[in-house]
Amino acid sequence: MNFSLAQPFHEQAGAHPDRVALHVASAPYSYSELADWASRAALALGSAKKVGVFGSRTLGAYVGVLGACWCGAAYVPLNPKLPDERLARIFKMVGLDALIVDEIGLARLTPDVRAVAPRLILDLSGRLDSLPAARLPAPVERKSDDLAYILFTSGTTGVPKGVMIALGSVAQFLGAMCPRFRPVPSDRVSQTSELTFDVSVFEMFGAWGAGASVYVIPANQLMAPARFIADHRLTIWSAVPSIAAFMRRMKMLKPGAFPSLRYSVFAGEALPIALAEAWQTAAPFSVVENLYGPTEATVYCLGATVGPDFPPASGRDTVPSGLPLPGLEAAILDELLAFLPPGREGQLAIAGGQLAKGYYEEPDLTRRCFPTIGGKTWYLTGDLAFQDERGIFHHRGRIDHQVKVLGQRVELEEVEAHLRGISGSENVAAVAWPIQDGMAAGIVAFTSGVAIPSAQLQEALRRVLPAYMVPRRIIDLDFLPLGSSGKIDRRALARYLDDAAIGHGSAA
Repeated sequence: MNFSLAQPFHEQAGAHPDRVALHVASAPYSYSELADWASRAALALGSAKKVGVFGSRTLGAYVGVLGACWCGAAYVPLNPKLPDERLARIFKMVGLDALIVDEIGLARLTPDVRAVAPRLILDLSGRLDSLPAARLPAPVERKSDDLAYILFTSGTTGVPKGVMIALGSVAQFLGAMCPRFRPVPSDRVSQTSELTFDVSVFEMFGAWGAGASVYVIPANQLMAPARFIADHRLTIWSAVPSIAAFMRRMKMLKPGAFPSLRYSVFAGEALPIALAEAWQTAAPFSVVENLYGPTEATVYCLGATVGPDFPPASGRDTVPSGLPLPGLEAAILDELLAFLPPGREGQLAIAGGQLAKGYYEEPDLTRRCFPTIGGKTWYLTGDLAFQDERGIFHHRGRIDHQVKVLGQRVELEEVEAHLRGISGSENVAAVAWPIQDGMAAGIVAFTSGVAIPSAQLQEALRRVLPAYMVPRRIIDLDFLPLGSSGKIDRRALARYLDDAAIGHGSAA
C-alpha cells in the first residue's frame, strides 16, 4: 500500500482531471493543473527527504505541499510571519534538504534567513513558469512509518518543539474522519487554517481524497468570512471558534445566513454552547461538530456532535470534547499516571495509532510525554478533564501554562522565558487576556522593577516570537502577586486586568 498523501490526489486527478481542486486568490485550479505542477515540483526536489514550505495562502504554497508529498518527502510548513531568529532556529534544528517558497516566502528570504536555509530553494512564486517541463509521473511510494510532516509548536523552554507525524497516523485519522463527514466530489471545503496549524491536514487531504474542492479564505476576510461562505456556497466549514465568536459580535450569524453548509467543524478552542447554537441558527442544514485534538495525536482524536446526545457537564457552558475517534482510546490519569474512574478529574491521555512518533531530536521530552503504561504508549495531553458516566470526556482547562490564542497553541512559559532574557528580570509573568466568549483573544505580560519601556520590550519580542505570541501590553508593577505556594498568582493578575477594564468601561 502506498501511504503517500499525494497518492489519493493523483488518483482523483486521473479520474476527474477537470474538477476544481483548489480555489485560491480568487482563481480556481483543476486537479490536472495541480497534479501537473506538483509532479514537476517533485522532480525538481529530487531525493529530498525533509522539505520546508515557506508560504501562506497562495497557489505556490499548496503546490509546494503536494510536490513535497509527491517526491516522497516529509513537509515542514513555515509561516513567513515568523521572526528571523525563530526561523533560523528551526532551520538549524531540522536540517532541511530543500526549501519551497511562494512570493511571500521569497520576500522574507533576508540575508540572515538565507544564511541558514538549505542550498536547494525552489521558487514557486508567480505562475510557476520556472518549473522544469519534466514530470515525476506518480507519487513516490511511502511506508506507514515514514514521516508525513513535522509541525513546530511552542515550547516551555523557549525552543520550539518539532512534532513528527507518520503517514500511518494520518491515514488512520482520515479513515476515521471520512465516514463521519462523508465528503463527496461536489463538496466545497473551507481552508481557514495556516499550513502550520494541523487542522489544515484535514481541510486539504480530507477534501482531495474525495475529489472535493478546497476554498482558501483570503487573509483579509478570515475574521469576517460570511460573504465568502455565501458567495462560494461552501458545504463544509472548518475553523476555530474565535472566528465564529467574532462573526457573532459583528451580527453576521443571521438566521439562515449559510444554507449551503452541511457540516461545520470547530476545533482548537473550547466551543461555548451559546456560540454553537448561534452558528446552528445561521447554518440550519448543517451538522455542527466540536472536535478536540493536540498536534501530537494527529489533528483530532475526540469528537462531539452539538445536540442532546452530548450534553454539557454540570455548571459548564461549553460543548464536551466527546468520544474517541475509531482506533483511539482516551483515559483520565492522576499525578502518578494511574487510571481514574468516571467522575474524577485528572490529566487526559490518548492512545492508539494516531499518536506522533515524538519530538524531533528530543528523546527525553518524547519519553516524558509519551510514557508506556500497562504495555501501551500514551500521550499525556496536559489537559485537565473528566469522563462522565456515559463515557463522554469533558475538558476542564490546562494543568500547565499552555493556552490557545485564536486557535494557536501558546506556552506562556515560552513568552516568559524570552521576556526574562530581554528584560534581565526574573520577575515576569504572562496571562491570556482578555477572555471573550470563553476564548483567549491575546496575551498580556507583567514585569516588576524593569526600567526598559514596554514598547521596547515588545519590539524585542517581535524579533523572536510569532505575532500571536507577542503580548499586546506589558505592565510593570511594583511587585507581582504570589499564591499560597509562593508562585506568581496568574489569576490575581487576570483579576487586576478585569478590574482595570471595568474601571475604564472596556474589556479589551
